[in-house]
Amino acid sequence: MEREHWSKIGFILASIGSAVGLGNVWRFPYIVGENGGGAFLIPYFIAVLFFAVPVMMIEFAAGRRFDGSVLTTLKRINPKIKPVGLVPVTVNLFILSYYLVVTGWTFAYFIFSLLGYMEFEVFIESGYSLFLFLGILLLTAIIVNLGIKKGIERTCRYLLPVLFIFILILAIRSVSLPGMMEGISFYLTPDLSVLSNPNIWILAFGQAFFSLSVGFGIMLTYGSYLDRREDVPKSVLVIAGADTLIAILAGFIIFPVVFSFGFNPAAGPELAFITLPKIFSVMFLGQIFGAAFFFLLFIGAVTSAISMFEVGVTTLIDELKMSRIRATALVTCILGMIGLPSALSYSGFDIHLFGRPFLDSVDIIFGSLITPISAALLCISIAWFWKPKELWKEINRNTKLKIPFFIVYLVRYLIPAILVFSYLKIF
Repeated sequence: MEREHWSKIGFILASIGSAVGLGNVWRFPYIVGENGGGAFLIPYFIAVLFFAVPVMMIEFAAGRRFDGSVLTTLKRINPKIKPVGLVPVTVNLFILSYYLVVTGWTFAYFIFSLLGYMEFEVFIESGYSLFLFLGILLLTAIIVNLGIKKGIERTCRYLLPVLFIFILILAIRSVSLPGMMEGISFYLTPDLSVLSNPNIWILAFGQAFFSLSVGFGIMLTYGSYLDRREDVPKSVLVIAGADTLIAILAGFIIFPVVFSFGFNPAAGPELAFITLPKIFSVMFLGQIFGAAFFFLLFIGAVTSAISMFEVGVTTLIDELKMSRIRATALVTCILGMIGLPSALSYSGFDIHLFGRPFLDSVDIIFGSLITPISAALLCISIAWFWKPKELWKEINRNTKLKIPFFIVYLVRYLIPAILVFSYLKIF
């Protein structure tokens, strides 16, 4: 069966959809809030431009050149490194298993914003989390089963414009609040003294990779459906620019609201699901803007979830020659089994692992501990085993924006070293 290919605009929107998700609207603002406000933006911009963008370029180039999933691509580069591909595929599955749970929460809070405020503690005791997880899993499976053009591309064509409209409306509303200048000042005025703290830089690199979905085989998988005529460097800069713009706009939504109502900007992960609902419940027209905010979160989460789901499906199609419907069904069953404990950990069942809710422990293991190693292994496998000049030529195929050769050395040496260093700093 002939491999599907993206349309030009479909590829851009699908890739932006993969990158834009909870990492931008939920994770980025609270990391900025915990790490000096505007000062964090400096290392973040550096990390995006000089680290995440080069890795995205080699993932797209490798996927397009070798026309296959992570495992298939690595096998075609060098059969000895094929087993390395199991790491990012496994990491994707486990991250997606609890990402779908959190996606369900965003949809629940969209409904709660319309019908009435509900405390997070009351919500998790209700048992809704399990049913929402199963519903979002089924929705994601249906979209992926429709294929690249009819499923993923069509979904992103409709949802991404809606996401941009909602985020602009919410940002305009936030900066019109009384006392908003204190929030904007916190967000845009850097305290340069914190830049001497290496942890700020490590968090910036981690957030850049997390936000742009690079280093985990997602963009390589999307690249395998890419037309040979596509301009990779130009596309990557558009995708990275759109992703960064949405993250920045998310800050303009969050910080004016938080400061206007006297809340702590360093509230951490609870910012979206505990702090903001309290604000929306007392804010003028808060019911409408709260619903818009959580619908925005939901759209971003869904477009990211389908990209992670596609990694497993493409792997089964390429490696085991499964039909798309069978591959989708198998991935759905696997995600259902490994995601069930995460869904139940925030319910009346209260499932724990290593003294934490199961979801939190899986997030630490796969979202923090294994992710840097997975990204480093993928970078090393492609940049070290694929001939450097061939890699460089593939990146620059059909582009007027010629990328210098040193990008290969960045991905070969510096980026894996930083990823490993980040991993060691965790301990």
